[in-house]
Amino acid sequence: MKIRWNRTAGLVAAALFLAALLMPAVLAAQDPPTSPPPGQKPPARMLPREALGLTPDQEKAIGEYRKARMEENRAFREEMRKSREEMRGLAQDPKADQKKIDGLIDKQARLRADRAKADFRNRAAFEKMFTPEQLEKMKAFRARFEGRPGPAGRGWHRGPGRGYRPMGPYRHFRRHPFYRWRW
Repeated sequence: MKIRWNRTAGLVAAALFLAALLMPAVLAAQDPPTSPPPGQKPPARMLPREALGLTPDQEKAIGEYRKARMEENRAFREEMRKSREEMRGLAQDPKADQKKIDGLIDKQARLRADRAKADFRNRAAFEKMFTPEQLEKMKAFRARFEGRPGPAGRGWHRGPGRGYRPMGPYRHFRRHPFYRWRW
């Protein structure tokens, strides 16, 4: 009886063999985790809020500031949602009044402009809550994350080379050099 191997099974077997052969070497090459000398505690990670050394009054003011901004955000999103729904309804109506559509577009633009103006005013008010030393610490903390992928680096899903990751299953195969090879 003749056993037939297909190409895929042969490749899987070869990959498993190489993995089993190389795994001990890879594990041996890794550095052991560093630990502090005996008798010393590991350094505690400080959150930005703890590193700034906020006073209770500052924490209370920041909490009130955040609540007010959340309410503003909620109101803005609700207003934009209503405007978009109305725009969708007009877009589906073949006899829609062009003046009403133009008015909705102007309304959305005005909402966005007001939102941008409020953001700048709020940023100035937020910075007034801190001392100059705290502002410098905050600036140094933020500088560590600039240019990094992720929400703190502001490069998340904004295009290739800036933390972009294409969505969908098997996305890593699309750019693989052997993706189009036929075995």
